[in-house]
Amino acid sequence: MKKKRTLAFPYRQRLVLHIDIASESFEIIPLSEDDAKAYLGGRLLALELWRRFAVFDELGPRHYESGNPVVFAPGSASDLSMSCPTSYTIVTKSPLTGKLAVGSACSSLAKAIAGAGYSAIVITGRARRLLSFKIQDGGVSFAAAEEFHDLTTVEVAKKTGANHVVAIGPAGEHQVAHASLVANNQNIRCGGVALVFGLKNIKFFTLDVAATGRESYDPHRFGLLNKSYMQALSKSRIGRTVAKEGTLALLSKANHHGWAAIDNYSTRIDGRLWGLCARSCDEQVGEEEFFCPVGEEKSGMDLQSAMALGSNLELFDSRSVQQLVTRCLENGLDPISAGAVLSWARKSRMDGLLGFLPDMQRSSAMLSLRLLDAMAYQHGNGEQLGKTMDELVGTYGGAEHAFAVDNLPLPPFDYRALPVQALLASLGDERLVYGELLWGNRYRRGNERILASWALYVQQLSSAMESVGLCPLMLLTSFAHPLFHFPFWKNKRKNYTCLAAFASLGEGYEIHAQRMMEIGRKAQTLEQHINSLFDGAQHSTAKLPDQLLVNGTSNYRRSQIVPLARLLDAYQSLLRHMK
Repeated sequence: MKKKRTLAFPYRQRLVLHIDIASESFEIIPLSEDDAKAYLGGRLLALELWRRFAVFDELGPRHYESGNPVVFAPGSASDLSMSCPTSYTIVTKSPLTGKLAVGSACSSLAKAIAGAGYSAIVITGRARRLLSFKIQDGGVSFAAAEEFHDLTTVEVAKKTGANHVVAIGPAGEHQVAHASLVANNQNIRCGGVALVFGLKNIKFFTLDVAATGRESYDPHRFGLLNKSYMQALSKSRIGRTVAKEGTLALLSKANHHGWAAIDNYSTRIDGRLWGLCARSCDEQVGEEEFFCPVGEEKSGMDLQSAMALGSNLELFDSRSVQQLVTRCLENGLDPISAGAVLSWARKSRMDGLLGFLPDMQRSSAMLSLRLLDAMAYQHGNGEQLGKTMDELVGTYGGAEHAFAVDNLPLPPFDYRALPVQALLASLGDERLVYGELLWGNRYRRGNERILASWALYVQQLSSAMESVGLCPLMLLTSFAHPLFHFPFWKNKRKNYTCLAAFASLGEGYEIHAQRMMEIGRKAQTLEQHINSLFDGAQHSTAKLPDQLLVNGTSNYRRSQIVPLARLLDAYQSLLRHMK
């Protein structure tokens, strides 16, 4: 029998691009072999680079620009040719929460950064003027951006004509609390990163690369691996629909399991949700036609955006919701935060508060569009609505209609049906638990430790995936089996084995499943350690709005509250056991 050959390739040179916008200069820093192997890429590398470049003495409550780096780091295998878009991670300190803001997105931008030869881009300092810069041909050129002031993100992208554009809209320039970064026509929530861009006087930057992508160190093995996972995804009905329509396809499960936030969390199921659902995909998709559109959708109409600006506002016409999503994208507004604020305003106005707003008893897409514009440009009524949720409640009241954690509005899920997702949300972690969305979940007294172990597993697996640069939907097959779905114990290690195979083919040396587990744990530990260094950060506080902890009333047959205290005790116990 022929012995299987293990990978043994030399270390490939990797670089970090450091851009100092204060002096309008840059430097290219080689990433040592030890660091490349220790931190791999993506989430873990971004956290470590932020720690190294941050100036902690200049990170007070009112200073988030000079000593606060913004790091973009693609996963280590993000420049390989995969059927799904690969991912990159953004890290900075959030002016909203006082903690690290860490977000990941699947987009062609990940492949472009890696294709330019960089393992990460680190932006430091603060510009003296509204600035833009271009990354091209191994260098960086800087230019004034006054002519782009108050232009929408779509206008910026059109005017620059670049292949890859990362920009803020009017909302970021005006320091609206609900601003978001827009990268390659995709809204990036990552709470507060757009505010940091605005404080640093960065309007946009572009990235132009002549060629992207590279061969893996074993193309035959990589092709078989990629093909096997695409085949597995295309065999399930939900996999085919997600591949065709994106994460919006998961909304078809909402009425079955009661996890949609409808009319500001007052109900959990509604037949009108089908107006927002993606169409089912029953036909078999050929291997050569199969492509995951996540991160590449021009509409930006994903699951959370559709609910935040749709069901939570009692809007169920997909065309109207699409208009709101597109307007948020143009203005550089986070759809989740903007939707939560409009939902709070609508309910509060019906209670007789917010007299400066027009009557909002009936849901109106046109009125919401006007309010989004006013919010982004800080005109008229939008000047008040552009504040954080805590400031709005403190000024006008309506606390019973506000759903936020650490000053960040919650994603539009009814957490009474999603205990694992609720636990993560209380910790400020918004990563999706696809197993719960697909199959539902039910809290029973005594199963807190199992639920907490799911949450910890999702955190560590997602951290490892983001370090490699894989789209999270590549593991949808682990959740989609009708009997052995997540978190069936056999699949727990199998998922890490899959990540290890992709990482090995991208890095050129054999990486095992145990190593991927360590990377996931290390990323979580490093983030917690950095947050513990911040003065005044609420890193030790885990909470949810009181409405979710005391009110189990809804129109769903399994109405219950979130047992947060029990779940947190189990979660902390698991963390202590790991140490």
